[in-house]
Amino acid sequence: MNCIYHTEPPEKVRELPPTAGKSAHPGRWRDAGLLVFFFALLALLAWGCVHIYQHPEAHYPNRLVNQDHTLDDPAGNPSSFSDGLQPVSFPAENTGAAGKDVAGANDEIAVFGDEVLSNQIFLYYYWDSFYSLFDYYGSYLMSYLDFSKPFDQQQATETQNWNEYIAAMAADSWFQTQMLCRAAEQEGHTLSQEEQTALEESTNALKARTKEGGYADESAYLQHLFDPSSDLESYLDYQQQSNLAHSYAQSVYQRLYDENYDPAGKVVHNVNVRHILIQPEGEQTETAMATAKAKAEEIYRLWQEEPTEEHFSLLALEHNQDPGSQESGGLYEEVYPGQMVSTFNDWCFDESRQPGDAGIVETDYGYHIMYYVSQTDTVYSDENAQIAGVAYDAWLDDLFAGGTYDAHLERVIFTQRPQEDNP
Repeated sequence: MNCIYHTEPPEKVRELPPTAGKSAHPGRWRDAGLLVFFFALLALLAWGCVHIYQHPEAHYPNRLVNQDHTLDDPAGNPSSFSDGLQPVSFPAENTGAAGKDVAGANDEIAVFGDEVLSNQIFLYYYWDSFYSLFDYYGSYLMSYLDFSKPFDQQQATETQNWNEYIAAMAADSWFQTQMLCRAAEQEGHTLSQEEQTALEESTNALKARTKEGGYADESAYLQHLFDPSSDLESYLDYQQQSNLAHSYAQSVYQRLYDENYDPAGKVVHNVNVRHILIQPEGEQTETAMATAKAKAEEIYRLWQEEPTEEHFSLLALEHNQDPGSQESGGLYEEVYPGQMVSTFNDWCFDESRQPGDAGIVETDYGYHIMYYVSQTDTVYSDENAQIAGVAYDAWLDDLFAGGTYDAHLERVIFTQRPQEDNP
């Protein structure tokens, strides 16, 4: 089963950082790009085994448009690519009807007990699922899905095109939301005041963007983003349920975390560190390395005359040969275990390390004069979180196994968006 509704660990805990990103070492990151690419493909084709962390405040269909009327992409960058996304080759004709008056808006797409998913609401879940995929895989998704072509013209698996694939995800997401909301209501769980305030602020932002974009009202703006069947009432209902489901899941995770908490559990934080790289000149001969080491020791002695971070930063600006940290005074922030080459990494994450510690470390790139700035608030790994995560997975599996739903995805109707979206 697609476990869409994984929740976020307590604030002090987060997912492990990705294995690829901006360069953060004087040499290079260990090149894992091809491996990441390969496993991303495998994961996409086995989505039912993938657990995505979703947060109500990050449901990408809830993103608003900028002043130039373009949708923010999942990376937070203004982009108009969403205006060209076409799930099906031949969407239904736009007759000028809006909201529930659009043909097919009230059609039943899925049924779970007394709960019915209409086509109008389904489309919110559909785009939520699409943007979750985009957020999770980023540019890798573009290797398998051409955004300039209708989704139903591209094969996702042996049996599903991309439109069918995303639609199945959306139906699962709706079902899981219903199960979580039902459990929340049975336990009397409601949104906290802070969560309710955040929801209200999101609505106010929607109204502000509607005004900035010159739309007649919020429903017209939502029709620009989603489908002519969209309206403010249905969208707010969708928001309310999504937020309640996430809030409840978050509370269960926190309870399991607290119940299984072991004070002795190891917690590893990211760190901030400064360094000054001195590289050997020419080929890396013994003589060249010895000369580089002597220079590093000389700079280190110079720093010891005034052993402050400010002094270290000034020396780094003058002597550091690492282009990645030259202009920052040798500073690398939010360094996580395994990001740097082994000896650099081991020095940073020595359990005895304290702010202000300094030393010299040798790597394949030369000699690094090190200055440990601090541990950050970002938790890289937490043994308690791992244990709680296993318990949470089991709880989710049990919850979702307790119900079934009937889906009629062949009834889904995508309608051409308002004329201004179809030049």
